[in-house]
Amino acid sequence: MMRRIGLIAWDALREVARHKMLSVHLIFVLIALGLFHLFGHFATTPTLEFRMIQDVGISVISLFGLLLTLFIGVSTMRDDLNRRTAYAVLTLPIARWEYFLGKLAGTLAAVVVNVAVMIGIFAGLLYVKFGVVGPSFLWIIVFMAMEFAIIGALVLVFSLSDSTVLAFSFTLFLVIMGNLAEYVRHLAAETGWPALEALVGLAYVVIPNFAYFNIKARVLKELSISPALVGWAAGYGFVYVLCVVAVGIRLMERQDL
Repeated sequence: MMRRIGLIAWDALREVARHKMLSVHLIFVLIALGLFHLFGHFATTPTLEFRMIQDVGISVISLFGLLLTLFIGVSTMRDDLNRRTAYAVLTLPIARWEYFLGKLAGTLAAVVVNVAVMIGIFAGLLYVKFGVVGPSFLWIIVFMAMEFAIIGALVLVFSLSDSTVLAFSFTLFLVIMGNLAEYVRHLAAETGWPALEALVGLAYVVIPNFAYFNIKARVLKELSISPALVGWAAGYGFVYVLCVVAVGIRLMERQDL
């Protein structure tokens, strides 16, 4: 079972490499070099310059990771369905749930590798310029991986539909709403309407809450990452991905393949 899932994941990872998605690293290097040059003119102290570059750099990596997850996730499943490759694979002794899990694992592996490379490039540039890199960059990779696991699972489920545009749009909508979760719930509580507060609370049982994975403020303030924070984020991410995967497998079983 694990071998079959691993083979599908490896094939998905190779497919991403063939799409030349790694060329995004060159674009990121150019953006990073531009940031280093730009903020050097605005910052009054090296410490301020370091924080400004770190803040914007992490945001750029997060944005690139989101776009990579969306594009890779949509193309991974839709390309196989459009080219009828999935039909040939499923004639082999491979269960549909194994195929879905393999595609998810391959998507996440591709995204994590790309994000890790970008963070490594950025950390290297910071070290060359400032001579210091905090251990927080490792935590950034971990928390981004958990966040992109949820997004990857969602986009794979939506990509089972007949429209790539709808899959992309629905996932992006949930990502936006998930990042506004705490803000919207606070606004609902401020209205003093119990019915609205209950409705918003019910909606955010389904919508992912990405506030659990946003540690950028802690990184910039050089605060420690507690085991409780890691455990809670990992637990939430695992349960949410498990629920999304269950829905995806159910839909996969009902596909006319």
